[in-house]
Order: sequence, then C-alpha cells, then structure tokens
Amino acid sequence: MMARALEIIFSLVSLLAFLLILISPFVVSRKFKSKNYFELLFITILTTFIFSLFFTYWSEVLSDKLIYTIFGFNEDGMSDLERLQNVSLANRQTIAYIYEHSFGIGWPLQLIMLYIFMVLPYSLIICTIIYNKRKKHSP
Repeated sequence: MMARALEIIFSLVSLLAFLLILISPFVVSRKFKSKNYFELLFITILTTFIFSLFFTYWSEVLSDKLIYTIFGFNEDGMSDLERLQNVSLANRQTIAYIYEHSFGIGWPLQLIMLYIFMVLPYSLIICTIIYNKRKKHSP
C-alpha cells in the first residue's frame, strides 16, 4: 500500500470523527429526553469533548505515528537519510512531507482552540435550539 493512500484513509477517519462531533448534540438529545436544559447541555459538552479529544489526537499524532511505523520511518534519526533509510523509494517523498508538516503547535493547544472557539459555541447553540423546540412542543 502506498503512503499517500494510507494518509487519505486516515484523513477520512479524521473527517468521520469531526462529523461525530457535529451530530453528537442531536444524538444526545434523542437518547436523553431530559426536560432540564443544563443536563442536556452538560451531557452534550461532555460527549463533544470526548469526540474532540479523539479527533485532535488522532489527526495530529496517532495517524502520523501509525504511518511512520507501517512504512519504517525512524522519527528519532538525526538526519533525513537516517530517518528515511528503511522507507521504500516510492514512499519517501510522502513520508518526508508528513514529517515536515507535523511540526507546529501541539495537539493539546489545538484541542483547546478547537473546543473553545468552535465546538463549545456550536454545542450551546444547538442545545438551546433543541431545548426551545422541546419546550414549545411539550404540553
């Protein structure tokens, strides 16, 4: 299997995890038919945090480590030649690209920014809409 194909498959897993974040408020509202807004909000926030944690760790750390392990990349090597010596010639460019683009801010900071600036406001808005619909339709 080519490294690029595996990278695409792992990107699809990341997309599915992100979609789980987006649909989790709706799933929580169906499973927990609570009339209490804060209970619904708490369970939604907890659920979206768990999915956000998985999404961020998977997309930033775990998928890259799996690709490195599968293709024989040595992360601890001191030079590019040492890092890429066990990688086949066909996959070297892709593995080097993945390695070079793995630098930057760490996944914990990305999780905090993702959750505070996107997921938390999304959860608040969706829970408020769901609660207002329930309140309107209940006798």
